[in-house]
Amino acid sequence: MTLTLAIHSSKGGTGKTSIAVNLAVAFALEGKNTCLIDLDLRGPSLCSMFEPGTHFWINDFLSGKCSLKDTMNDFQKDIETDGHMYVSFSNPDIKEIRDLVSKDRNWQAGALKALMNGKKELAYQNMDIIIFDTSPGVEYESINAVAASDMVIIVHNDTTACFNCTEQLIKGVYTLLDKKCAIVDNMHHGNCLDIIEKKRYGAPVIATIPCMCEIATRGRNEILVNSDPEHLFSKSITAIKDKIVEMQ
Repeated sequence: MTLTLAIHSSKGGTGKTSIAVNLAVAFALEGKNTCLIDLDLRGPSLCSMFEPGTHFWINDFLSGKCSLKDTMNDFQKDIETDGHMYVSFSNPDIKEIRDLVSKDRNWQAGALKALMNGKKELAYQNMDIIIFDTSPGVEYESINAVAASDMVIIVHNDTTACFNCTEQLIKGVYTLLDKKCAIVDNMHHGNCLDIIEKKRYGAPVIATIPCMCEIATRGRNEILVNSDPEHLFSKSITAIKDKIVEMQ
């Protein structure tokens, strides 16, 4: 059975994409066929970590111009994972991002239908894990990603704004959509790995990752869970992966 995860956050700057990338690679290293999809259409960033190798973007798929398979790049050999490690990129061209603002509800409804059909396409291809790297907040694209997922991992930091908005997301979106969700406290200012709160707003807190400034000095496209599996961040990602599997 294919598991679809949406990596979401209430605000930007929580480290959501870094967790999405490392989590996807952690699953692929374990032998799971994994597909990471950049649905942060307003702030694409996966193409700065990987080198896109196809002529189609996820934007093209959502607009009905190609199949999902046409947008997928397999990085299994590059990263040397046991399972396939596919990435589908969002178009970083500023014209494409500006064009997104003009998309109406009909386009967004069509995009959600495409995502649901894409999930079926990937399940038919024996994909084990699909990970949506969403845009933060409640833009149409991020809600579509949440609606199309089986479980939402919300990445949270210590700011007051994040606390207030995360509660609204859980109670006003995930609960209404009947989505299973879990919280990852990232860039936590306390010097500890212990999970301080077992639950927050009714959702389980599955990890506390301390703020580690030295991560910012590593290479921009370095995937720590692969290059440095003994790093504290990598061990936290592995623990998150295992807890997600337990929650199924």
